[in-house]
Amino acid sequence: MKRIFFTTAVLGLLLLLSACGSSTSSQTAEEVIGPVVVNGQLKRFDAPTTIKVVTHSSFAVSQSVLDEFEAQTNVKVELVQQGDAVAMTNAAILTAGNPVGDVLFGIDENLLGSVTDANLLIPFTPQGISGVSPEFILGPKGLVTPIDHGDVCVNFDRNGLGKSGAAIPATFNDLLDPQLKNDFVVQDPTASTPGLAFMLATIAWFGGGDDVTANAPWLQYWKQLKSNGVKIADGWESAYYGDFSGGSGKGDRPLVVSYASSPPAEITDTSLAVDETPTGVVTSTCYRQTEFAGVLAGSNHPEEAAAFIEFMLSPVFQEDMPGQMYVFPVVEGTPLPEIFAKYTVPVAQPLSLPYEEVSANRDRWVKQWSALFR
Repeated sequence: MKRIFFTTAVLGLLLLLSACGSSTSSQTAEEVIGPVVVNGQLKRFDAPTTIKVVTHSSFAVSQSVLDEFEAQTNVKVELVQQGDAVAMTNAAILTAGNPVGDVLFGIDENLLGSVTDANLLIPFTPQGISGVSPEFILGPKGLVTPIDHGDVCVNFDRNGLGKSGAAIPATFNDLLDPQLKNDFVVQDPTASTPGLAFMLATIAWFGGGDDVTANAPWLQYWKQLKSNGVKIADGWESAYYGDFSGGSGKGDRPLVVSYASSPPAEITDTSLAVDETPTGVVTSTCYRQTEFAGVLAGSNHPEEAAAFIEFMLSPVFQEDMPGQMYVFPVVEGTPLPEIFAKYTVPVAQPLSLPYEEVSANRDRWVKQWSALFR
């Protein structure tokens, strides 16, 4: 979940270069990856190989899980972590066709359009996809594989709000309460995936996504947030650890954009009631986020890369994720750790926008937002 700053100017340059990347791929969308499951088991490759997984800085997996993949396949995994998923994706666009790795993990539905336009990936459909709920399967067939999901939401520090005497907010509009002035920190949507998700949540809730003017309803809401002292942080890490007053934060703002699964990360006393956790969640603000993996076009080891994606849908990998990255597995029936299951706040109806709509409008929405805050 850690995020780093990536400037609007550079982001725009990278998106412009994505068109160039689409023509440099040494592998075509028609390339077929051979079977990586043989007789119900992952294929074991004859020669020992190392593949590189390009991912964001929040990717975490138990070493024992990676060791099991190596034992099964004769393939070792090396992680190439490149900050926030926005930075990671756009860095991949710059090296389209000549990637620094073999697997790309951590793109979400809000970045899927850029990945598709740049021809970053080659298709592969794992057998394990049969166990994934259809709601998480998005994009052109086989291009990306869903691995995990979660919800980006406003989090609050129970103790911090108690000191200020302000009521716990329950809606977007409650965040405009004058008693919460200078209490809220969000991430820059040009640099951060949770920041982008929160911006999209306001578009989904207030509407006006088709309004190209500064009077769009969602932008009017952001103007009010600005007037109420909202702070824009570079990324999730600086917001949560630097500005937020709750949990592991060292700041003085009791409201932050984070995740519905943030509360269990702060639990030291498992006897606490769910509504007594140090960090709470405003569930009406939650926006669904699914993370995907794909085989990078130009990989020197596409079959081994595909084998790792197949492995990511296996029970051993899916069961490890909640305790490592505080996300939900996508394979139905995967058991959850007790603390995660107890303290992660359920979100019955998360906000969302069709990924095609986000792909078509994201650049404009970001520019509209930036015009207000730059």
